[in-house]
Amino acid sequence: MPTRPLQIHYFIRLLFFWLAWFGVIRIIFISAQALSGLSIEAGPTLHSLVAGYRLDLSTISYLIIPSFFLWLGFQWTKRKLFEQINFMYHVALFVGFTLLSVGNNKMYHEWQALLNYTVLDYLIHPQEVFAFLSYGELFLLFCLWIGLFGFSVYLFKKGVTGFAKVITSKKHLIALIVSMPFLIIIAARGGLQLIPINESAVHFSDQPFYNHVAVNPVWYFIHSFLETESRTNPYNFMEPAEAEARTKRLFDESELSSDTILTNTTPNIVFILLESWTADIIESLEGESGVSPQFDSLRKEGLLFSQVYSAGARTDHGLVSILSGYPPPPHISIITIPYKVEKLNSITNMLAADGYNTSFYYGGESGFVNMKNYLIQSGIKTIVDKESFEGEQLNSKWGAHDEFVFERQLKDLRNTQEPFCSVLLTLSSHEPFEVPMETPYNKNNESDKFRKSVYYSDHSLGEYFRQAKKELWYPNTLFVLVADHGHRLPKLRNLNLPQAKRIPMLFFGDVLKEEYKGVTIDKVANQHDIASTILEQLGKDHSGFPHSKDLFNPGVKEFAYYTTDNVLGWVTPDQKFIYYYTNGKERVTGSAMLTEDVIDSLLLDAKGYVQYHYEDFLAK
Repeated sequence: MPTRPLQIHYFIRLLFFWLAWFGVIRIIFISAQALSGLSIEAGPTLHSLVAGYRLDLSTISYLIIPSFFLWLGFQWTKRKLFEQINFMYHVALFVGFTLLSVGNNKMYHEWQALLNYTVLDYLIHPQEVFAFLSYGELFLLFCLWIGLFGFSVYLFKKGVTGFAKVITSKKHLIALIVSMPFLIIIAARGGLQLIPINESAVHFSDQPFYNHVAVNPVWYFIHSFLETESRTNPYNFMEPAEAEARTKRLFDESELSSDTILTNTTPNIVFILLESWTADIIESLEGESGVSPQFDSLRKEGLLFSQVYSAGARTDHGLVSILSGYPPPPHISIITIPYKVEKLNSITNMLAADGYNTSFYYGGESGFVNMKNYLIQSGIKTIVDKESFEGEQLNSKWGAHDEFVFERQLKDLRNTQEPFCSVLLTLSSHEPFEVPMETPYNKNNESDKFRKSVYYSDHSLGEYFRQAKKELWYPNTLFVLVADHGHRLPKLRNLNLPQAKRIPMLFFGDVLKEEYKGVTIDKVANQHDIASTILEQLGKDHSGFPHSKDLFNPGVKEFAYYTTDNVLGWVTPDQKFIYYYTNGKERVTGSAMLTEDVIDSLLLDAKGYVQYHYEDFLAK
């Protein structure tokens, strides 16, 4: 029986199957974001549906490789087993890819970024992932996953089926064996150009959402892992010596001594890390009124910092930033890499070495994203998490609500020898924003749910301080209240923009000198500046925290850095920069009085900073 020339129709069917599959995934993704309230324009949306074809072809080329070798085995042995293995291989792909798609549909709404490999650190603790979701959302996402998976299997069976018939012509078979690898390699690297394809090849818009639609989610996920495991610095904007020099100049301090704000150098220190609190819900930071009245009451007796920015987007970023003075590099959560965690300094380690009793309180799972390992490496001797609370207190999807965590810390500190350093991380203002009390915010929309959760945490905070003031240790205690990261809610902020990164930071307690109570400091700063600032006040060397600056040094440079999966953010008193990693475009807002040379120099500072910081990360 004559054979068809080269018999490649199986691979053609497979190619068109995957092109159609990724197209459907994009349409579902766009629909999900539109339903979540994102404003979407027709023109760029249509463009995004076709702009990503090169990354699609690159992804499909890698996916075809196992099928190609199974197809070869079928040609030589004529055994159906190879077809069956190929089918199961694709079923496994459908399981993973549909989960990734469903995850993107949900979490893009929260993070405004496609899922990268760091999500695997969350999946190690699935109970924590489920705490993001209400039961209704969980059911809908499960139905979507089952529907996508079933649709994928059905479409594969109908459109691709088994391998083509065995090729009887040896010439045709040899020609295919020789040519297919070359075709796969060319398609995988995106063409014959010098540099292999990357995300920038499909970016066409100055609005990140449309670029994210165009990027193949599978390619992005796998590439994020391969890029992270690389030992090379992907942020080479200048000669390494220039990047180092620019960065070190940013941290030059005057030889003048820092202002002293404390009455003594051996206070107890209590860090209260406020989950997702953004400046937008703090009236004294020009945010909404009525959401956090207890915090606004405390600031009248405390020292408020009005221009502080979170460097990262998640709790694991914030925890390391605050305790270790180490901001997150782009696309990285260093807390998930144990051998690098071991090389981080921390305030708690230094204080523990000086005889401080150290503790950590959290109503959730301390093992989440390797947090417990980091805490132990950071000299935390006592860790209290959800396992330490009674069953009736575990009334949050995450574990124990804030009121119980505050109560437990107060109870334990009553019997803790001074001096001590205790860290408390709240959780009630995390998704899904369910709290155990009535609040003024009862509308069934995301913004009001967020306000409701913050109002509850703030109420718990107020009760905590009413009780703490009765404790014997209170007069000699400095409280540091700071958010772990900002949030897009309640104003539906773009998470790439600095407004979404601005957070509250308050020093509070009787140990503050009277002249600093009720004062607001407007210096531009980051949460990772806390480490050097506190250590300087305690009279301790902070040279081991080179990424942190002392905010009470008169010569300190005013700047703040942040990073997302998409951008490098840079804030100074006069300028705000956003630099897009993938296409090198910049967005500048600020003073019109600055010359172009000054603006260019500030942007070079930002690029030099991220280049030098990433090099430091690689060296750990």
